[in-house]
Amino acid sequence: MRTVVVVNGPINDGKTTIGRALALAIDGAIFIDGDDHDAPADAPLALRIEAALRRLAAEIAGNPAERLVIAYPLREVDHARLLAVAEAHATRLLTVTLAPPPEVALGDRGLRTLDDWERARIREMYDEGYHRRAFSDVIVTGAPGVDEIVAIILARFGGLLRDG
Repeated sequence: MRTVVVVNGPINDGKTTIGRALALAIDGAIFIDGDDHDAPADAPLALRIEAALRRLAAEIAGNPAERLVIAYPLREVDHARLLAVAEAHATRLLTVTLAPPPEVALGDRGLRTLDDWERARIREMYDEGYHRRAFSDVIVTGAPGVDEIVAIILARFGGLLRDG
């Protein structure tokens, strides 16, 4: 069955890094970064979220790949929207939520230096529960490394991510 894995969680929790690594670990999987959309970077947050979700829904509906890995933070309503699109296209939707401690997400990592708006948004996202979504099929807590997180996901979903 065609399968989409959404890597969910607050800003700066590693969604893109984990999503890319997971896609590489799954035969034929394609990675889609939800932050790559057509809304201007300085557009209001609601407009950027809508642009991202519109693009992700279109990818779920129209991308011919049997396996997609998407990185994007989801609210309940967003998950319901993507799930409806997936079900309408005979596609399984699996959700992984990354839940590092807030102090990890609030820290600068690699070349990324967070600005004040991003730090405030991370705090909001933890307050809003992005790290503990009820729709999650698996929640990865703590701050394990990339390889460990991919191994956790594959151990949980491995059979669902193979052809047949």
